[in-house]
Amino acid sequence: MTGLWRRTWLAIALGRRARVDCYRLIADLLEADFALERALEIAARTARDEGHAVRARILAHWRRALLADRFADTAGRWVPAAEAMIFRAYGRIDAALLFAAAARVAELRDRQLSAVWKAMAMPLVLAAGVTVLLWAAGGHFIPVLETVSPPESWSPAARLFRASATWLHANPLRFAALCGVLGALLAAATVAWTGPGRAFCDRVAPFSLYRMLTGSAFLFVVLEFLRAGIDLNERAFGELKRATSPYVRHRIGRIQAHMARGAGLGESMALAGHGFPDPALIPVIAALDGTRNWERKLSRFVDRWIARSETTLRTRAAALNGALLIAVTLVMAAGIDAMFSILEQATARR
Repeated sequence: MTGLWRRTWLAIALGRRARVDCYRLIADLLEADFALERALEIAARTARDEGHAVRARILAHWRRALLADRFADTAGRWVPAAEAMIFRAYGRIDAALLFAAAARVAELRDRQLSAVWKAMAMPLVLAAGVTVLLWAAGGHFIPVLETVSPPESWSPAARLFRASATWLHANPLRFAALCGVLGALLAAATVAWTGPGRAFCDRVAPFSLYRMLTGSAFLFVVLEFLRAGIDLNERAFGELKRATSPYVRHRIGRIQAHMARGAGLGESMALAGHGFPDPALIPVIAALDGTRNWERKLSRFVDRWIARSETTLRTRAAALNGALLIAVTLVMAAGIDAMFSILEQATARR
């Protein structure tokens, strides 16, 4: 099954809220001294009894992978990268702690993504509404205006509005395809582009949002590793990179390279020069490196930072929100200006 199909099934049958529930159920069963195989079997049966047949099949698939000693690889292919990074530590972290950590990561990302979508919902709806109005104007409003005043006498803004509306009405599928291609290119650049200029673009949305989402997940996983006593060595970083996007893999790789030369975690983040996972965190992490009980201090600091992440994400989404609103306002203003200018010209001709 391809990655696309797995993602589709995941969204339908094992969304973020459903994964949190599954992880917490399995963690509770493990803490009650059930073996992981038995916990997965119970979780699958519970999902089936609740009418979630596809979810039950996924959990049963994980159980078979566990019996075949392929649990980390298989589970990692079915969940987002942040949770996959957690499961890469299977066998080195107690399974109950593993699933509890995965639940915390999934819950964190659910809150963060919800904050972003809430911030972006209104301008996206307005943009869709303006697009529909522009399409309708091209087929109904513009032809009526042409009978009132010839297009040759219209102002430049009115002629631009007419050309845009007429083209959109004549090519709705081409416009949809163009939006899809641009969206796909932007999404691909967000998750894969690591070349010159990316560090600068990480300051603005949507790149800044992606950096914060993936950076907070990376930090969360690192903290779980440290809490479990796992050293951040070559093997640990190798496991983390296996489950991530090209962008995150590159950022982790640069931190890993500096740590391999003897630098601490925070110093390596600073030397990498990418501002990953977040520029506001790096000086504090570097200052805590090597202090007594630094893992515990870092954990408390990152927990507070993560607790504020929803507000930070909403703030960073505000720039993109504002840009969309400005674009929508300009299109609406252009349409209104065109209408009044045409009517004024028609009145003057009379």
